[in-house]
Amino acid sequence: MALTLDDLDWPLPTDRLELRRGLPEDAAAVWPWYRRPEVQEWTTTLSPTLEEHQRWWDGTLASCIVGLRDGRIVASGKVERQDAWSQADVRAQAEGQQAELGWVLDPAAHGQGLGTEFAAALLDLAIDGLGVRRIEASCFAENHASRRVMEKIGLRLEGVFREESLHRSGRWLDGMSYALLASEYRGRSR
Repeated sequence: MALTLDDLDWPLPTDRLELRRGLPEDAAAVWPWYRRPEVQEWTTTLSPTLEEHQRWWDGTLASCIVGLRDGRIVASGKVERQDAWSQADVRAQAEGQQAELGWVLDPAAHGQGLGTEFAAALLDLAIDGLGVRRIEASCFAENHASRRVMEKIGLRLEGVFREESLHRSGRWLDGMSYALLASEYRGRSR
């Protein structure tokens, strides 16, 4: 049976952060910065009220991880275990073999390397903690900060998809997909 986030020992420390599972009450703690325009520019879900944000947040808790610095949440993210595509007769062997990573950082914490530290911890957690064989992450091509983080943590650009993502501005933007195999992760020097 595949490991889940519930099977891991929490909290997990990094050099400057403490990672733990997201809790329902964290929605109100991240709301002041999560709703800011510079954050909402690149997030999937726009919740105009705290109540709507709370409903959305509660729906993400199965894969939600937060990063705290000095007791305050400065990052939220996900490690969402997924089934790999497979042919029907080997589907059971593909179940839970990959994970999608995602993250959002408090703008007050930008420029300190905390986004990279948080994303690297999510990568470690997915591969070493959950034992997945493949990691994926994606972003709008115009989200240069997210792309830099993906590259810094060792993810490989696998695809640029022309105007495949509809942005809430009404523009069709290019999307980018990054990935890393667990075998590549284990083979690199750390």
